[in-house]
Amino acid sequence: MPDAGDYYTAPQEATEVHGACLCGANRFTVPHAAGKVWACHCTQCRKTSGHYSASFDAEDIHWHAKDAASHVGPNGGVREFCPTCGSGLTFTKDGVTSVEAGVCENPTGGDLRSHVFVGTKGDYYTIPEGADQSLTDG
Repeated sequence: MPDAGDYYTAPQEATEVHGACLCGANRFTVPHAAGKVWACHCTQCRKTSGHYSASFDAEDIHWHAKDAASHVGPNGGVREFCPTCGSGLTFTKDGVTSVEAGVCENPTGGDLRSHVFVGTKGDYYTIPEGADQSLTDG
């Protein structure tokens, strides 16, 4: 997977993460490595991303350019996305903000460790055998 995020393979060393939406209107830096990345298979993530969403918690995000729109989902979570190109950027719920790993530029220092809400995953793919499936409802 040459274009896949480094979080699908062994984590690469990183001290900060840089990211941008597809059109470049939104650019940011997270001042730490991604660390634990999880894949969320809930219906909301599937519908907003077109697949599942890989994310990591960001303690702080430094925006270099930000022109984001937001949507509040039925669970109260706020999703930020680029209104021009549609790239998903962040998800915030209960005071915790997660960055969509797909908009990050390598290396992220991330490690895809778990799959959540697999009970509502798409039927066109399988979860890798042995993967942590900590939450199965969704």
